[in-house]
Amino acid sequence: NVDIVNGNLKLILGLIWSLIVRYQIGRSKFPPKKLMLAWLKAVLPECRVSNFTTDWNSGIYLSALLDYCRPGLFPHWRNLNPRDSVSNCRTAMEIARREFQIPMVLEPEYLASPFLDELSGMTYLSYFMKEDSPGFHATLRWVNNQIPDTHVRNFTRDWNDGTALCRLVRSLGGPVPGYDQLISDPSAWESNLNKRKKRGIRGGEKLGVEPILKAKDMADKNVEHLGVMAYAAHFQWIQPRQKPGDRLKVSCDSSTAKVNKPAHFKIEYLSDDVNPKEVTAEVIGPSGKVECRLQLNNNGGRGSFIPTEVGMHRIIVYNEGEAAKGCPINIRVTPELTKISFPGMDPCAIGSIVEVLINSNGASSREIDVLARSPTGRGLPCPVQETDGVYTATFQPDEAGEWSIAVTHGGEHIQGGPFTCFVFDPNAIKLRGMEGATPGQPFSFTVDASGTGGLGDVCLDIVCAGRSVPYRMESLGGSLYRVSLVPQQAGKHRVYIYFNGSDVKGSPFPLRVGSQRSRDKSNSPTNRKSTNHHQESWSRERNSHEDPAYRPMLTKINFKSQNILYSIYYVYRPGSHLQGVLPACSEKIITPRKSFTNPRPDKRQVSHSHKSEPSSRYTSNFGSHSRHHLASDDPYWKRRVPGVTLHVISEGTHLRLHPANNTLNSLVDSIKFLFSQ
Repeated sequence: NVDIVNGNLKLILGLIWSLIVRYQIGRSKFPPKKLMLAWLKAVLPECRVSNFTTDWNSGIYLSALLDYCRPGLFPHWRNLNPRDSVSNCRTAMEIARREFQIPMVLEPEYLASPFLDELSGMTYLSYFMKEDSPGFHATLRWVNNQIPDTHVRNFTRDWNDGTALCRLVRSLGGPVPGYDQLISDPSAWESNLNKRKKRGIRGGEKLGVEPILKAKDMADKNVEHLGVMAYAAHFQWIQPRQKPGDRLKVSCDSSTAKVNKPAHFKIEYLSDDVNPKEVTAEVIGPSGKVECRLQLNNNGGRGSFIPTEVGMHRIIVYNEGEAAKGCPINIRVTPELTKISFPGMDPCAIGSIVEVLINSNGASSREIDVLARSPTGRGLPCPVQETDGVYTATFQPDEAGEWSIAVTHGGEHIQGGPFTCFVFDPNAIKLRGMEGATPGQPFSFTVDASGTGGLGDVCLDIVCAGRSVPYRMESLGGSLYRVSLVPQQAGKHRVYIYFNGSDVKGSPFPLRVGSQRSRDKSNSPTNRKSTNHHQESWSRERNSHEDPAYRPMLTKINFKSQNILYSIYYVYRPGSHLQGVLPACSEKIITPRKSFTNPRPDKRQVSHSHKSEPSSRYTSNFGSHSRHHLASDDPYWKRRVPGVTLHVISEGTHLRLHPANNTLNSLVDSIKFLFSQ
């Protein structure tokens, strides 16, 4: 350029400054002066930095900056005499060159001069805040100490998705709703940071840190480091406080509630800085949200809701958008107590005490008789008692069905008699077909309420992981019901059964949902054939003994050594103690006989004694052949296998395999009890 060749000083200095901004400070749509000042104010809160000229003449601020970059490097900077400005500047600049390799692009006398120009001051100070500078690493070090679970390496791309900011804000006690559910997709980065979403930037404002960049700018992959670094540095001096969710405690007086009846919960403030306006609550039932009302004051309050359906309800109370301590709370909502309409006396449950009030009209109790007759015709006399002129008789039904209550006076039924009382048995409900459920597959089981007496409502609730599982129940007639569902996850499910609004005995009933893999394995043709074969062949052995307590048991043990699969089969009876090893180099059943189709061993090889006797020891050498055919008279029990001990003790309570001298390299792949009684 002609102007540069001709020595146009203004243009030359402008060009130099452009190069400094581009390669030293970093190009940004924000003024570099604003971002540099923002960072200096954040890291030197005691110095009240406002410019790049006179504030730096004394050398005190530069000394403080050195101590920030490496704590302890210049600890006495507060004691410096501002009148020794040149000496202070020289000392600080020499330490910066020695410790951080920052060149002295200015003379100490010029830095201490009141005529220091702004661009010169900015140029020198930019060495402390560029990428990979001492100030850069000092701020980055504090961030990683504050959120050690998040390894932050820079102030650019590591901050785009909002994770680092949200965790930083939360570590200081700021509110960040959904901080653990941030979406990693780039299209959601701005939302993770957005003020309107009450995420990272909003949480920072709650702590008193105003944003330097907008969410859109921080989510930009090309964001310059200086703005993000300056923003992060402002969090260094925030006094940590309790997280919003830890400032509340929520509790319930009961873990159950009734349909269409108010349910209440208590909210307790654990901190004085809780703003009741920031406290909200929601109740989520099986079909969605339920209306909830709060009554709050400066110390806490209560909440209430009215459930309209049976099932698990979750109560979640929020403070500044974060779930309170103790939430969610699961409330099991049960049906209303059913009012059964039946002619005669009010229906009642088996075991309840029924009281009959008698209007004697002046008659003597000796002339009044009360007899309760059960559905099977059995009579139950009910003694009559008099209290303050009122005659009563009580009885306790022990059968389900329609009872007849005869009240006679002088052998004649009183008007309206005999009376009927329907008795139901809420504990007679049976569940059938509860095995074989797998995730994602339709499954059904049967509810048999025929033993209840037939009068009453059956209701149920299936719960997994604290939430109600959708199901469909249809009547099959005769008090039988089919319940159909599609479980979504493996694990233990609980089936709560209610009859006339009350829990039945044994409720909740377990429903185990297994994996599809285990179901496929159990349904395989090979496994079905093998299982049926064992059951058929061993049923004859079981039935040959009159005493069921001493029926034999079959135990199979598979283990692998040196890439050879060995199968062990035992038949033993309670009270016996066998030790031994039977090798098999194929997966077929190896028995003491030559045939592979009958797994029942020779009875001579099984102890029939039920007395307490010393254990017999049986061992066998492993053959090198692929199949080990054994005749019934083969003395294989007497052969020795060095270093192998196997214990099978009565009733399957103890099973042990010992390797010794490293003869077997470890060991039991699987232990299966194919049949035990």
